[in-house]
Amino acid sequence: MIYRTKEPMNVTVFGAGYVGLVSAAGLAAIGHNVICIDVDQSRIERLMLGDIPFYEPGLIDLVTECVRSGHLRFTTSSVSAIAHGEVLIIGVGTPPQLDGSADLTHVVDVARTIGQHLDHFAVVVVKSTVPVGTSDVVKQAVLEGGLNKCNTRSAIDFTVASNPEFLKEGDAVRDFMEPDRIVVGASDDRAIAVLKRMYAPLCSTPQVLMLMSERSSELCKYASNAMLATRISFMNEIAKLSDTLGADVIDVQRVMAADPRIGSKYLSAGAGFGGSCFPKDLRAIVAMGADNGLNMDLVRSVIDVNDQQQHVMIDKATQVLGSLKGKRCAVWGLSFKPETDDIRDAPSLSLIRTLLAEGATVVAHDPMVGWLPMFSSLPPEIFTIVENKNDALVGADILFLVTEWKQFRDLDAALLIAMMNNPVIIDGRNLWHDHDFTSTSVKYVGIGRATSDMSNVMNQLNRLVS
Repeated sequence: MIYRTKEPMNVTVFGAGYVGLVSAAGLAAIGHNVICIDVDQSRIERLMLGDIPFYEPGLIDLVTECVRSGHLRFTTSSVSAIAHGEVLIIGVGTPPQLDGSADLTHVVDVARTIGQHLDHFAVVVVKSTVPVGTSDVVKQAVLEGGLNKCNTRSAIDFTVASNPEFLKEGDAVRDFMEPDRIVVGASDDRAIAVLKRMYAPLCSTPQVLMLMSERSSELCKYASNAMLATRISFMNEIAKLSDTLGADVIDVQRVMAADPRIGSKYLSAGAGFGGSCFPKDLRAIVAMGADNGLNMDLVRSVIDVNDQQQHVMIDKATQVLGSLKGKRCAVWGLSFKPETDDIRDAPSLSLIRTLLAEGATVVAHDPMVGWLPMFSSLPPEIFTIVENKNDALVGADILFLVTEWKQFRDLDAALLIAMMNNPVIIDGRNLWHDHDFTSTSVKYVGIGRATSDMSNVMNQLNRLVS
């Protein structure tokens, strides 16, 4: 049960992006006085007007309510934001560098700025996803900022804690307000006491708050995402085997999910994972390993499997249609997952690039994504995004399902037959695995759904018994 704090605190959150804004709104919702600061003036102006710069279910209502109550404010002023906060949360971006390692430029810049203006005790909290050891880097950066101000380290009274976020895009508000774990990495008793007080309304049981060292805290976010990504890549490997041997991965998945040691989450085969976390965090783990003489072979394999999986829908389409040159392709789903408009590393982008390179034309639809900047210069007869999913089907030779939005769940085979040319479906998420297309002229192809030529399977079996 969520309740409002009896001890409201002054909290400053640096970064009005995904992590920062959700965290700021969540803390304000439980009664803390929160200032959210960002260097992007236009973003702050939009937020002041109630305009959220990205789609996240429930977030706009939460932000609006907190602004109206006075618990949430926005600014671009570092001086006033730092003066406000007894807790200073760093939630800025850590984009990947060329070698896969996280770029800490924004984190360090914020830490130095804090050092320049801090005139009271504060807990500096690193919420951004950062490499192990970043808490030490942040501490040093705050001290360096303070040296520029007064030429003495002892003049700044602060401590640093690690507090990674575990927010799923599309479900971030609930993840923050009803957390299954809140991780605090700190070696200073003052930081632990302050963060316990700040998060008290969200701790439904004492077990929710998990205390550990800064380095363990920094690693646990990477480890969690790597495990989830590993499950996905593992199932995609099983899907390949299912296709080859004539098995159905849906049945295999059903049996595995019934095992309580395994469970059902992140156990679906499909077109691969994308987004702002999994690809970036896996590459960061490999980079951390390389920096310390470790190969991280399993994580590398997870990345390799996912890279290969980006081609699975194209491979299946060419098996059915042969050349895709001149084909009109409908694409349903552009975001990397449902309930978000995030297209970072989305499988749809790789699919569309390949289709266009093969000489096909693409008509796409997504409930939340209406523009892809990387394709915006193309003429509409080559690539276009339509507002209605059925408009994408008109005259199409093939339909690719890339993102399993609930809006796509109900499928009318008669409509496909009426609007498409000899309709072919490549179901990249097995969304329609329980639909029966056998009595129609629709050619349905799923992932790992025993779509191989059964004569090949029989030949393999004959070789085994001979």
